[in-house]
Amino acid sequence: MIEFSDLYKEIQKQGIYVFQYNVGKNKSVTIEMNKKYGIFIDMSAFSSLGESKRALAHEIGHCATGATHKACSPLDLISQHEYRANRWAAEHFLPFKELQQAMRMGYSEPWQLAEYFNISEKAVRWALRYYTESRGLSFNTES
Repeated sequence: MIEFSDLYKEIQKQGIYVFQYNVGKNKSVTIEMNKKYGIFIDMSAFSSLGESKRALAHEIGHCATGATHKACSPLDLISQHEYRANRWAAEHFLPFKELQQAMRMGYSEPWQLAEYFNISEKAVRWALRYYTESRGLSFNTES
């Protein structure tokens, strides 16, 4: 189960600054300056706690991987950085083995896994696609 305390432990570990701030349509952004990272997030803009956890984990992923870019960067670079942040978040907060174990316990639908891990269904679906399509792993085997 993913708790805010898990996210904030990682934030502390990495020395990230977090600011509650309305950042407009994006709801959350990460800024890097002189190798220091700040996450600006409007927690009131999210429709659920699970979705706010997904966003925060994603932003931590930007910091952990250094995947930040200028606002005017080409779309392919932005896409690569978003992928790296999502990959980091999945590997750290929805690890393959933990997802596999939850499935063995009977949580087979993405919405069930989202409830079990206490994170958004969007995050679970992204992690499932990442592990099966990008990593070639199967949840039906003893990996």
